[in-house]
Amino acid sequence: MTISCPCRIKENTKLLAYSDCCEPFHLGNALPEKPEQLMRSRYSAYYYGLGQYIYDSHHADFRGNVSVEDFTQSAKSTQWCGLEVVRAEQDGDSGVVEFKAYFLDKDKLHCLHEASNFVRQSGRWLYTDGEFKPKTVVKISRNDPCPCGSGKKAKKCCLNL
Repeated sequence: MTISCPCRIKENTKLLAYSDCCEPFHLGNALPEKPEQLMRSRYSAYYYGLGQYIYDSHHADFRGNVSVEDFTQSAKSTQWCGLEVVRAEQDGDSGVVEFKAYFLDKDKLHCLHEASNFVRQSGRWLYTDGEFKPKTVVKISRNDPCPCGSGKKAKKCCLNL
């Protein structure tokens, strides 16, 4: 069974498989070539709880005292359910990707809206920091379409905990 990539990128209107999208980055078999690819792969790493990848793709000068374990715990304690890229820009060795990442907390859909900054250092893109936009929260009914985009009702998908 082919698993769609959590970053939900499409090619010719079809969702890419995880194995053809973010997994090669997570396994260290490839490097993202653009800031948007790095942002999408970081979202997928949060989705799967891959703290080491999140840590390694975060510029050392901007991660503070956060450890791999901290990233792993944060990622695994959040039920990520959707990603929307608002804009992606690149100018030489710097880039900005504005996105909305959706996650569930009980029966409420939260939106993390951020304009993330990236730099390319020694040929590798790294996340530095971001500007957070106002947070939004929406209550989801069990019979609403699931926000993950599966096409199922929320009660048969992400709300089925």
